[in-house]
Amino acid sequence: MLTSIISLVLLILAAICNSLMDKPLHHWEKSIFSNIKKNKQWWYSKDSWKNKYVNGDSSQGRVKWFGLINKPVQLTDSWHFFKMLMIVFICMAISLNSNIIHWSLDWIILGVSWNTFFSLMYNYILKKK
Repeated sequence: MLTSIISLVLLILAAICNSLMDKPLHHWEKSIFSNIKKNKQWWYSKDSWKNKYVNGDSSQGRVKWFGLINKPVQLTDSWHFFKMLMIVFICMAISLNSNIIHWSLDWIILGVSWNTFFSLMYNYILKKK
């Protein structure tokens, strides 16, 4: 019973994250986000993609963390950040009601699977040759 309630709460959090992705993207002017002055580019989905590039210019390459690795896209804008959280919440909700390995590892397996197959489709299969 308790795991069902926790799963429901996690699913609700996933839905909230999805609304935080879609409202600024599809209805910016009619959203509370249009009033944001500080960090507007993090919220404004039509320009936020620039945050992952040096000076917002894709020809200059990706922003690096400590000069070593690309800054994770999930931390560069609100859309990717809330998508990441949505996926985590969905995977956690599923794993609480499954027995793939153990609920504490299941959500990691589900999340890695989601991201692996998304990346495969997005970066290779759906890419115009």
